[in-house]
Amino acid sequence: MRSILVRGVLPGALVMIVSGCGGFEAGDGTRAADSAGNTGAPAPLVPSDYRAPWACGAKYYVSQGNDGDLCTASDGDHVAPLQAYAWDFALPRHTPVAASRAGEVTLVDNEVAPGDDCYDGCPDPFGSPDFVACCSRCLLRSNHVNVEHDDGTVATYWHLDQAIVREGERVAAGQVLGYSGTSGCSTGPHLHFQVMGDCATGFCASIPIRFADADVPACGDRVTSQNGCR
Repeated sequence: MRSILVRGVLPGALVMIVSGCGGFEAGDGTRAADSAGNTGAPAPLVPSDYRAPWACGAKYYVSQGNDGDLCTASDGDHVAPLQAYAWDFALPRHTPVAASRAGEVTLVDNEVAPGDDCYDGCPDPFGSPDFVACCSRCLLRSNHVNVEHDDGTVATYWHLDQAIVREGERVAAGQVLGYSGTSGCSTGPHLHFQVMGDCATGFCASIPIRFADADVPACGDRVTSQNGCR
């Protein structure tokens, strides 16, 4: 995710812009970054009751993992302080995106709709002047949802075509929150997913987690979801 900033009560209150997210854009999950972006001692992972955020039995690959893991020698944009423990999953456009864990929807932002600028992302060549101009316009215009869990952690789901839940709604793990897309500063359809602390209505530093059905997947791994399986 090329993105985003925003920690605070008002979504869109720009605090910091961090270079990030191309289109199809998961590491070892053992290091935490402090508020200044410094890497410290190994940190414990959040309990592994998160599930891959799509339907039971469906399989998609990781297009960027933790710590800028892009499957190549070059580094991605999942870096401290905000995105070190984020993943990009290569979900085709309009794939149902499911809640990774039960909780309360604390933010629903349907910024753009079909036909709006930024709904189809930034398809110009990555790094080109047109791409940079598009991302300057579209950085905060990505449809997204935040879900706060009972322990206070918050999962955020970005670049949606559309969110279909309501703020204040209680959702179960596996419940559809919306549909994947490429809205905002994005070069192709994918889902940016990360878990944060104390950030119910904003975008703040990611925290390390493990998935119950995938542990800590790396770039190129194909993940089969057990979300909502009976």
